Amino acid sequence: METTVIIGNGVAGTTAAATLRRNGYEGTIKLIGEEAALPYQRPPLSKAWLLDSDRPKPTPLRPLSFYESNGIELMRARKVVKIDRNKRRIRFLDGKTTKFDNLILATGATPRRLDLAGADLKGIHYLRDLRDSAGLRQALNRPGCHDVVIVGAGVIGLEVASAAIDSGKAVTIIEVGGRAMARVASPAATNFITEKLSDAGVRFMFNKRLEEFGAANQHVSSINLENGIEIKADLVLVSIGATPNITLAQDAGLVCDNGICVDQDMRTSDPKIFAIGDCARGDNAFVSGKPRIETVHNASSQAQIAAATICNKTRPAPVPPRFWSDLKGMKVQAIGIAAGYDLVRRVPTQPPTSLEVHLKYRDRLVAAEVINLPHRQGELVKEISPVSFSDTK
Repeated sequence: METTVIIGNGVAGTTAAATLRRNGYEGTIKLIGEEAALPYQRPPLSKAWLLDSDRPKPTPLRPLSFYESNGIELMRARKVVKIDRNKRRIRFLDGKTTKFDNLILATGATPRRLDLAGADLKGIHYLRDLRDSAGLRQALNRPGCHDVVIVGAGVIGLEVASAAIDSGKAVTIIEVGGRAMARVASPAATNFITEKLSDAGVRFMFNKRLEEFGAANQHVSSINLENGIEIKADLVLVSIGATPNITLAQDAGLVCDNGICVDQDMRTSDPKIFAIGDCARGDNAFVSGKPRIETVHNASSQAQIAAATICNKTRPAPVPPRFWSDLKGMKVQAIGIAAGYDLVRRVPTQPPTSLEVHLKYRDRLVAAEVINLPHRQGELVKEISPVSFSDTK
């Protein structure tokens, strides 16, 4: 009987396993993860989960009964250290091996680290998984924690800032660039978000570079900027992006370039090995180039494509990428990719706490952003169609 092995049990890997069964796949499915917990939802880790001081439990992606009833073998707390493409086997840290006919890499990404003096001090946090979030929540609730500094004004940084403000902390965000969320949203949307968060008490410092961390008793006490400014810090979150987990793929000789390179069917340079989610990089019908998109929606979409390919099913129709976030009472939703546009149009909305922005290229809607207008996402998805940027040359 054929065996499909999935390395990584986040939303990408779990969706791939579920979709294989839904598509009628009758072979063995092994879903491997390094954590002991049931596969769980990661978005809450930077939001409401941080505000609960009563040791909250993670929200499972699926109940244990789902895996049991669908014949999906969950292999938890197992680390894969090698892929043998010739023998079609993977090896675990304990030396044991398992065979595969199809292999899906859903290995995710790892927070990018800061290489500065003092970067290894206690009190400096990164956020990716359940353990990281638990440590951050404990630190936020520690007596004497008042001044929180967040390095990086991306989505995760802003979400943690919102939670910290709600828990009564003084929050400063330091960003090397000129605005927040620059990689994922237009200036119109990010300016709106920045204004609202500033009104809530978040202090933004743009175009600033870190020099070093100050310490007291081996714990971070301050951040020193290149211009000599010192900022008090009881807790620091570094949130400056993520690097794809590609070591397994590279060591196996798969083609990688800022991610594991895949074709439109999610196949890697080995036709029996697929890559999906944050670790994968390939074509997207809604943006030029070969982006690596780090969203739950993209992970799920790529998982469905890989499962369809393995089952010899028709590839799902392309749908615009999207993401959402909750930021201090703002429900932020983005549809499409905020790149390659030549016109930004703000649509009049009511009430003033809401926002709708259209991003166009040659009068075609290529992306949209809405705040506190949840009903608009479904409508806007239908208006955004795949765009060929070849005619821009």
